[in-house]
Amino acid sequence: MAASSASAKPAPWEVWLAYLRFADHPDAGKVRPVVIIDGAAAAIVVAKVTTADPQERYMYCELADWEREGLLKPSRVQVAPLFQLAQSDLLNGEPLGMLTERDRRALSLALMPEEGFPSIS
Repeated sequence: MAASSASAKPAPWEVWLAYLRFADHPDAGKVRPVVIIDGAAAAIVVAKVTTADPQERYMYCELADWEREGLLKPSRVQVAPLFQLAQSDLLNGEPLGMLTERDRRALSLALMPEEGFPSIS
C-alpha cells in the first residue's frame, strides 16, 4: 500500500491515521489510528490505537473520550512497544483529532512504568 505524504507537522497527543507495518512482516501492514508521542525526532514516535480485545502480553490505556478524539469505536492505546514512523506513513495530511486532557494524563502515566520508558519498535 502506498502511503500519502502528510502536509501538517504532527504534534504530541494528536490522533492520526497511519500505515503501520507489522513487526513480524515489515513488507506488510495496516492502516490504523495512532497517537503521536513525539513528532520532533527524526522519526515520529507513535503508540498504536486498537479496538481489539486486550492481549495479556501488552499494556493498554483506555481512551475515555474516544469519540471526541475523532475515533469511531471505543478504543485503547497499546502503550508498548511504541513505533517509529516516517512522516510519509501518516495519512490524509491532517489529524483525526486530539486527545483530551483526561486521556493525555492517563496515557502519560501509562507511558512511564516503574522500570522505565517502554520499548520502541
